[in-house]
Amino acid sequence: MSASDETRRVRARAAKKGTASVDVAADAESEGFRLISIGSARAPSGCSGQDWLVYRIAQGKNIITGYRRGELKAASREVETIVTSLNERRVSAKTKPGRKPGQGAAPAKEEPES
Repeated sequence: MSASDETRRVRARAAKKGTASVDVAADAESEGFRLISIGSARAPSGCSGQDWLVYRIAQGKNIITGYRRGELKAASREVETIVTSLNERRVSAKTKPGRKPGQGAAPAKEEPES
């Protein structure tokens, strides 16, 4: 299942139930980040309001839990943007050449004295 198919599935569930979830077992096979659930929650400690949502993003067995305030539809879009950014960072980090072992940081530039 592609990420866009899963996104559509999450949105469909959110529209029907006011909450959404995705099968975590399917995520275990993939290294990519995925939104696995989003739904109503109590306000986090030290916060006020009743329009809080809790979301969970998975990458393999790792789970990230976060809180967002607002409407489900808007928060879902915002969290999907987070997931996309995490996946882009993950992919670009693998393709960028890194320093060779034992290679130190570049020397600092000397600023001219005034």
